[in-house]
Amino acid sequence: MKFSLLKPLIWVLLLIVMPSLLITFFQLNSISQQEEAFEEIYQRQLTSVIFSINMYADDVVNRWVADVADQAKVPGRIKESDFKVLSNQQQLIRGLIFQKYDKDSLKGIHTVVGDISDELTQEVVDSCKNKMGEIKRLFVYLESNYHKVLVFESKQKVSTHLMLFVLTNANGEKLVGVIAVDSERFILDVLAPRIQSVALQDVAIGLLHSQTQKLLYANEKEVDFKEEDISQTFWQLPSYSLYLKPLGDSPQAIIEKRSRNNLMILVIVDIVLLLGGVLTYRNVQKQLQLAKIKSDFVSNVSHEIRTPLALISMYAESLQLNRVKGAEKLQKSYHVIFREAQRLSGIVNNILNFSKMESGKRKYVFNFFDLNENVSAVIERYKYSIRQNNVEFVLIKEGKLKNVWGDKEAIDEALVNLIDNAIKYSMEQKRVEITTGTSDDMAWVEVKDSGIGIPRKEQKLIFKQFYRVTIGNLAFRAKGSGLGLNIVKQIVDAHHGKINVESEVGKGSSFRIYLPIAKE
Repeated sequence: MKFSLLKPLIWVLLLIVMPSLLITFFQLNSISQQEEAFEEIYQRQLTSVIFSINMYADDVVNRWVADVADQAKVPGRIKESDFKVLSNQQQLIRGLIFQKYDKDSLKGIHTVVGDISDELTQEVVDSCKNKMGEIKRLFVYLESNYHKVLVFESKQKVSTHLMLFVLTNANGEKLVGVIAVDSERFILDVLAPRIQSVALQDVAIGLLHSQTQKLLYANEKEVDFKEEDISQTFWQLPSYSLYLKPLGDSPQAIIEKRSRNNLMILVIVDIVLLLGGVLTYRNVQKQLQLAKIKSDFVSNVSHEIRTPLALISMYAESLQLNRVKGAEKLQKSYHVIFREAQRLSGIVNNILNFSKMESGKRKYVFNFFDLNENVSAVIERYKYSIRQNNVEFVLIKEGKLKNVWGDKEAIDEALVNLIDNAIKYSMEQKRVEITTGTSDDMAWVEVKDSGIGIPRKEQKLIFKQFYRVTIGNLAFRAKGSGLGLNIVKQIVDAHHGKINVESEVGKGSSFRIYLPIAKE
């Protein structure tokens, strides 16, 4: 996946920076020409205040619904005593009504708790029957783990709003719940503090009943709200509307006052928006790439595990049914089962080690050891694999190699991963050359192959988790988890060493690990 910042930069410039620069130009040349633009910006600012209040009320209602739904999920959990606890916590809630829902219809009252009259209960039942289409959609939303709330005003109970939601309890029963809320207390106890906190100094905010125009609350006294003022329906109490009215200076005076600072503000906003747009684009691209890499990782690991399991199962079945005759064939079957079990164990160990490294739980036991002996022991373990894969193995060791300081088993694991890759990505003529040596105060071991090679632009990416080179047919045939080189890199870093790679497409690759020489 190619990453380019040119395209997002162009879009950000066209959609954000250019309009802001044009507005700035007109503001500098003529204040009168900015009046319409300022009015629009001012209107948006005021509207955002209304939006903030609406969002706060929406969060409060959603918390109530979540609390009630959590209790109602356990059959028989919602009782009068439970409601009293809930109502003490949320003193605005008058009562709860639950109805059973099955096969797109209501099956009668399930539970009624709180201060709910028979008339209000019947009104809820009738209203729910009239809203069956909406209730059906609420269950569709619920299947997507989205709790949507329908709100309507009671006609039987003054200053009461009914908040309808749906849930499924632990027995799989579908319920339609209704929370009866005291509208005026909700406004005065919940909204009033929020309005005070978000209200601007030069703005009056009021909450009026949409039909009667009765003013229930205002943050400024002696202010008359009119239809031409900015207004918006209150989401959670649809019978009420929020009104905003500017106070103090006229728009023209505000324009003159603010125009002096507009240029600097717009420049800062342009820079922030530009950086935000670029970072957002890069983050989205990175997440898409990571999602694809993880998907490929799961697919590759599944293939890697399935193959040895299939072979082990097939040969084990043949042995169990006595289908294998002769000592030579028996020995071959044992070898295949052992080889594939070792292969499966290596895959699982790689994944477990990677998990430990990522979580910081990988522990290293440092000590003095001979790197030459380590390399020889690893190659000895590979004798069978060498014969099976017709690999030409060349070992060149420096005669007097000083001991290194590190975790012997971890270095073995790094070498095994490098040798595995060298064999896996080699072409028809497989040749692996392992060399040891010293450089300054570091000892090194190099694994060189004559395989497909790695393009220069990908050489910096191969040590990332899940990353696999996918050039050429061999790369597609040679499945892997994409963890081997990442594990090698983490092991080397834990030893305060370094790893270098030199590669050319079609001619092979060489990986050299540098480790600190043990000091006296």
